[in-house]
Amino acid sequence: MTKAFVDTEIWNLAKKKPVREKFNSELEYKKALKIHEACRKFFEEDFEKLKVYMSLHQIAEIFHVLAFRGHKIPLDEAIAIVESILDDDNIVKVPVLAEHLKEAFEESKETGIHVWDFLCFIPLKNYVDVIYTLDKHFVTIGKRYGVEVVNPAREWLRI
Repeated sequence: MTKAFVDTEIWNLAKKKPVREKFNSELEYKKALKIHEACRKFFEEDFEKLKVYMSLHQIAEIFHVLAFRGHKIPLDEAIAIVESILDDDNIVKVPVLAEHLKEAFEESKETGIHVWDFLCFIPLKNYVDVIYTLDKHFVTIGKRYGVEVVNPAREWLRI
């Protein structure tokens, strides 16, 4: 079974259907809708085949992006999603230790990639074989740590 990290943005894009009024053009909207559908499909078809690892930081990050960033979903729905993650015995929850923080700070300083991506990944670095993401920052992180990077939507986002 593939041991994987699934980036927060995939959760975000899968759970939030794009709203046409938020886009400047029909083309941008259709692209966002295509990415949304690819992320939903990932959860429907691929997610359950993986052994997923998540840092406790990432669970809080998922709650924040769902409930407070961009097109928000209702708080009760965001809480239900993160509680289902916490209750799912097939998702391994990994604590963030002080040593992870120190490594994340150094990696962020060296690469210019924000610390939040490192706090999602570093606690898992010894457990996962693949990173699922649409964030190009994780291409750099994957190379640095020798982990494969897969983009289920085949579109990179500017994050």
